[in-house]
Amino acid sequence: MEGSIKDFNVYVGTEIGILKGINLNQKAIIHKNFHKIKALERDEEITAMAWGDEEQSEIMMGLRNQTIRIFDTDAKAFVSSREINIGEGPIVSIGRWDGITITAMKSGQVTLWLGKEPVEINALKTGDFLTCMRQNPVSPHVIATGGKENDLQLWDFQNPEVPIFRARNVKPDMLELRVPVWVTDVVFLDQHSVAVSSRHKHVRLYDPQRQRRPVLNFEWEESPLTCISSVPSGNSQILVGTAHGRMALFDLRGRKPEAPLNVYKGFAGGVRDAVVHPRHPLVFSVSLDRYLRVHHLTSSKLLVKEYLKSRLNCLLVREKLEESDVFDIRRSAKRKMTAEDPGQSKSQLYERKFQTMIWNH
Repeated sequence: MEGSIKDFNVYVGTEIGILKGINLNQKAIIHKNFHKIKALERDEEITAMAWGDEEQSEIMMGLRNQTIRIFDTDAKAFVSSREINIGEGPIVSIGRWDGITITAMKSGQVTLWLGKEPVEINALKTGDFLTCMRQNPVSPHVIATGGKENDLQLWDFQNPEVPIFRARNVKPDMLELRVPVWVTDVVFLDQHSVAVSSRHKHVRLYDPQRQRRPVLNFEWEESPLTCISSVPSGNSQILVGTAHGRMALFDLRGRKPEAPLNVYKGFAGGVRDAVVHPRHPLVFSVSLDRYLRVHHLTSSKLLVKEYLKSRLNCLLVREKLEESDVFDIRRSAKRKMTAEDPGQSKSQLYERKFQTMIWNH
């Protein structure tokens, strides 16, 4: 089995600070902890993850205690660690531009670590705290930030003194009350469009070249939105997850953008992170119920559901993952269930599998 596995193709970060590698392949699902649990402390929670290079041979992790750790996926070992000690609170986002690390702190400091003279942006001149920072994949020197009472802003590291765009809040509601702002996640859809999710249930689409207010604004569900991700194959489609375990696909340029194209079910905890594979119609997500799930993008069928024993915060998926691995896992699981005892009914088979799962966990 080990000889047939080339590498782990999914990585997840947990609340207790463990980095887990998962291998989805045609024979089984294998996962491994890259930390010793006894050696971890509560303040080592992994709060942010990002690829460190285009070859996806490095993983950068930001921790709650303001430490940056680098994991080598080829050597399967941690190769460096650095405490940054800037601002207050955990690292909420991490990135890389031209080999240089970018960090965003909860207290608002966004820093490009250029040796002894880092470039720093104060992204929290107004508001309570920062919750997210994302890079523009087309122009990595441009970033988007947002937080509680800190609306969307775009910054350019080539001119970091002032933001190149600052969003304006929507008009007051029908009772002439101000609409609160709490950006939870940001995603770039193309060179000019940016979408955000809000803890107050809002999905908003901005076109910075046209206006400061959102060109599209709607609410979904009755729970806070926790994450937002784009569909690489379509510039206008986004994936949104909620704190109550709901996840849906939207087309922001469709006839009814507020109506979800697909709703992905099966969650028993808040969705913390979701990623759409860049080459295959697969949606990967992690949630507080400790499961990694893989859904089909268009049919919304649940293909993989793997229990990982820890509360999960974030995930990364390798581009080289093959679609056939995920579907073969589903088929092999069905064959295993039906082949256990031909004389048993379906209900007996499911009951036996459920009892086995409880015994193992």
